[in-house]
Amino acid sequence: MLNRIEDWRKFSLQIEKHIEQYTIPQYQSEDNLTDQVNIWTSEDCIKAISRYIVRFKSHIRGKQESLRDLLKIAHYAQFAYDKLKKELDEGDVYE
Repeated sequence: MLNRIEDWRKFSLQIEKHIEQYTIPQYQSEDNLTDQVNIWTSEDCIKAISRYIVRFKSHIRGKQESLRDLLKIAHYAQFAYDKLKKELDEGDVYE
């Protein structure tokens, strides 16, 4: 039986670990207030996603990095969603 919610929960745990173990140590400043994505637009985030899409399946950096790229795509999609809401002055799609 399909359980899309449970699948998403498992995936979201991987996203949380990715943010904790990869993104924060690599990109977040000591003051926890700045990183490069703060100044990006939603379009910048979509461009970042497109870079990972282009190298999909090449496994040029190894199989684990191919999987990590999908986590990066999801994380950038979250950034793009939040930024686009602000740019459009809109709330969430579902309340």
